[in-house]
Amino acid sequence: MFSSIRKFISRNSRKFAIGGAIVGGLVFMLKYNQYKLNEWRRQEVQQVLQRTRRNQHFESTERSCAQTIMNLAGSIKSSVLKLLDSDTVINNLKNDSCDKITAWNHLKILSVSKSVAIIYANVMFVFTLKIQLNLISANMFKNSQKTEEILEFNETVQEKYLTLCSHFMEKGIHTLTLYIKQKVEEVVNSISLTDKLSIRDLELLHWSIMSSIIADETNNPIKNLTKYMLLTTVDDDSSEPLNKIMTVTVDLLESDEAQSLMQSSVRSGFVLLIDRISKFFTQKFDNSGVAHSSDSNVKNILNGDVNTNSCSQVEPYFNLHEIKIPMAKLIPILNGQVQNLPSSHDIHSNWLQILISDEKLQTFSANIYEAFSF
Repeated sequence: MFSSIRKFISRNSRKFAIGGAIVGGLVFMLKYNQYKLNEWRRQEVQQVLQRTRRNQHFESTERSCAQTIMNLAGSIKSSVLKLLDSDTVINNLKNDSCDKITAWNHLKILSVSKSVAIIYANVMFVFTLKIQLNLISANMFKNSQKTEEILEFNETVQEKYLTLCSHFMEKGIHTLTLYIKQKVEEVVNSISLTDKLSIRDLELLHWSIMSSIIADETNNPIKNLTKYMLLTTVDDDSSEPLNKIMTVTVDLLESDEAQSLMQSSVRSGFVLLIDRISKFFTQKFDNSGVAHSSDSNVKNILNGDVNTNSCSQVEPYFNLHEIKIPMAKLIPILNGQVQNLPSSHDIHSNWLQILISDEKLQTFSANIYEAFSF
């Protein structure tokens, strides 16, 4: 019996070898596939967890950025109001201690300049701070993942990097405000106090100011953002990570995408301003289409008491664009758009909230974070 078994095995040894190799190969492939499947599942879980952590970190960064913007933006408003001090002019007018025509013309320049300066300053500040904080957070996240060739972005480097933006608070905002006042003066000087303006005229006036700024290649705050925002010269002993991230920051601020978004935001700010002012064009008017405001209303607005709800509603059949208001009566309305006391209803606070929640800016911030967090 054993001899017959040996003979059978001997006769079919080749078949047994091939069969064994096939079975062994199948077992090996099964084990290998199971290993690769488990490895793939493990990597997928890790990627999902890392993506979740990255998203949570980015969302936390956005919340911190919004809070930081709101905390620091008050200093920007204070600087603008200090440089464009309309209160002194108003007090002089009340006390009859000045030439009224000259004072009203001066107030005209200051009133327009304040809103324009606030719109530009907030756009520049929000964009710069979002870029800085997202770069910091992206590098911090990359450090936490312990990847190779990462920047040693310690607390000292972070502190030095963030203080670069203090240049805007100390000097840049002054340069920007005075520059905008100059541009406003060039455009608004041709308008007398007795000229009657429609909402369309007022819109064209602000577009003219923006066009004048855009045409100035040397001082345009959007095209020359780093000159206003950042102290681009650092100490010779500055660390390599600081120099690298500064270079990246400047490149981002000067990129076509960033400048296009900022210019678009400035336009949106002007649209917001005109929308706010248009509410005052719904006051009572005579048959000639010229709006009239009582002296008491003008005085209230001049004192900063701007309440859009107090305006009488225009007749439904009347075209808003046909209503005209004398420039002298528009000045208090323009002046009241940026109020001295903290308010959630002035254009400064309103404009900040819109910028912080802007979807295009959030997408831009997310792209920066994603690009530098891997």
